[in-house]
Amino acid sequence: MTTRRLGLTCLFALLIGGCASASTPAPGVGGGAGGSSPGAVPSIGGGPGGGAASQAAAGGDSLAVRAQKVTDACTLLPTDLAAKLVPGGAAPQSQKFPPFQCTVSNQVQVLQITVGGYDSVGPVNGAEPVSGLGSAAYYEASFVDDAYLTIDLSPDEGAIYVEVAGHDGKDHKADAIAVAQYVLAHLQ
Repeated sequence: MTTRRLGLTCLFALLIGGCASASTPAPGVGGGAGGSSPGAVPSIGGGPGGGAASQAAAGGDSLAVRAQKVTDACTLLPTDLAAKLVPGGAAPQSQKFPPFQCTVSNQVQVLQITVGGYDSVGPVNGAEPVSGLGSAAYYEASFVDDAYLTIDLSPDEGAIYVEVAGHDGKDHKADAIAVAQYVLAHLQ
């Protein structure tokens, strides 16, 4: 009995450790190529497009290091923008383990922000590069009304994922970029 309990405890620990150290975000809502989640926070030295180098040069932590300190992605949620994108949305739902996610939904529209402080992403095949966000950013649209952004926080590690799934036939690329700019500007 003791050996069996020890074996189960070890198996459980391995499963939890593997999940916590995974570098790929959870699948996104609405078909994005990864996870996403929303939130709201204080500003950083370099702001959007500043990248890790300018953050370090400004004497502060890099965006990746700041992302690694996040334990609740909902603290990064742009609440005014979320209310506009997801009218009548439920209270933000926070995933309390890495990658940290925040989701707002009204059963039709969804806004999701994911913070993967240790993710290493690099170029996303088939995605459109977006300048001015982190060290690199990539836009994907599974459908015209599902905008998905992947933002590298430094060349080595750290990523933010933003998904705006409007399910309304409208292009939400500008909305996803606005959410990403807010998150980057408030990342601490």
